[in-house]
Amino acid sequence: MAWGISIAADGWQQIRDELERWSEKRLTDAICDDKFEAVLDKAGHHHAGRAADAERKRLEDMSHEVLADRAFELVQQNDTCDNGGWAYWIDREGYHKVHLPDDDEG
Repeated sequence: MAWGISIAADGWQQIRDELERWSEKRLTDAICDDKFEAVLDKAGHHHAGRAADAERKRLEDMSHEVLADRAFELVQQNDTCDNGGWAYWIDREGYHKVHLPDDDEG
């Protein structure tokens, strides 16, 4: 079961900070999977694959900061987290999730 996100401003900042730690490949994969999932519902597997491929091509020269910004926008847009708020979804289906560090870890 998934929930809508309900966190304070510092929680949103933690999500953004965590995305800064992700590799460009991991960010790109998450963004492209969201594009695939969006098109899949509307136009089927073939078109979804083409849309994801086009998105990957568009993103290949983007900076790490731009990719992290886009992934963060998707978290906000999709507004979904795991039951209990333990992981924040980048893509609509929840295959790519941002996990925040435990408070005990600092």
